[in-house]
Amino acid sequence: QDFSHLRALCLSQGRLFEDDTFPAHISSIGASLLPEDQLQQIEWRRPTELRRNPCLIMDGVSRFDIIQGHIGDCWVLAALGSLTMQKRFLENVLPKDQGFQSDYAGIFHFRFWQFGEWMDVVIDDRLPFLNGSYLSVHPRTSNEFWPSLLEKAYAKLRGSYQNLHGGYISDALVDFTGGVQLQFSLKKPPPDLEEILKAAGKSQCMMGCSTSGQLRNTELRNGIVQGHAYTVTGAVKIRYKNGWEHIIRIWNPWGHGEWKGPWSDNSPEWNYVEPQIKEDLCINKDDGEFW
Repeated sequence: QDFSHLRALCLSQGRLFEDDTFPAHISSIGASLLPEDQLQQIEWRRPTELRRNPCLIMDGVSRFDIIQGHIGDCWVLAALGSLTMQKRFLENVLPKDQGFQSDYAGIFHFRFWQFGEWMDVVIDDRLPFLNGSYLSVHPRTSNEFWPSLLEKAYAKLRGSYQNLHGGYISDALVDFTGGVQLQFSLKKPPPDLEEILKAAGKSQCMMGCSTSGQLRNTELRNGIVQGHAYTVTGAVKIRYKNGWEHIIRIWNPWGHGEWKGPWSDNSPEWNYVEPQIKEDLCINKDDGEFW
């Protein structure tokens, strides 16, 4: 589908685009994502029906724009959180030639790396809702729609929203960059893992991690979620008491729910760190990000 041609056609005809290759229909959701009665209750709404002045992007793109919806696609959103930190990659995936302000025709497009080339995926902007709430990812700011539309384009690429329900963050990182992925098992980590992470952070690699567990999306007492994917957003080595400590910063695509152990937002470890370092690193917010 040619985005520019289709948009021009819709504008000339004074109509909003409806994508018959990924329709506002149960087939695009997937037959077994939800119970039958809930599938029948799905409603599709355009951002212009939800907000008076919708925006594609407000004040730049950030991982904190993202809050995971009903779909278990934390692996996609964790990779997306990492992508927001690398603007040079982000512009490949999220083209700038679109929005709600000018030449709006209900059509958007996003690019993903597939089989050795960038593939342009065109969608209409009808989003699925269940009982008045987003089925898919929703933005922290109510009138910013890039996360929901990008997720819809990725669902189309994969065949349905159901096909986003469970997956590997490494696959999404490759689809968003065309890069090469490298995995480490924390059961048998390399002896210099901390240095690898610190170097990867400095060279602007995109990083993620995931927890095992049969009970997916179950929050443990320590705040970590089982069977869940996270974004790695930082790795530093800091002075602690009389030595050095490697700490890693991680973000939860739920947009809340944080680790409660050592180096968490209110942990006593921060009292033994230089005040300036603490001020720079320890941001006490319930935003899903923690050391």
